[in-house]
Amino acid sequence: GCTFCATGAMGMKGNLLAGEILEQLVHATKIAPIRNVVFMGMGEPLNNYEAVMSAIKCMRNPKLFGISPKHITLSTVGVVPMIYK
Repeated sequence: GCTFCATGAMGMKGNLLAGEILEQLVHATKIAPIRNVVFMGMGEPLNNYEAVMSAIKCMRNPKLFGISPKHITLSTVGVVPMIYK
């Protein structure tokens, strides 16, 4: 596993499904309005490409969350093949 940070030292436990990512957003909206979303920490988002992109698509959907693409950031350590995808 990644040893870049303390979280990485825990080792890989698994990837979240798109629904689990969105569930976090649903819970957060109960606390405060959400204007920005950042994918970073506790795993490499591009190693979970399909679920992350599916969640982002839902976040952008005006009928669901309506978050502008300008307000969604995906931080990566540089999984180059997935950056080009």
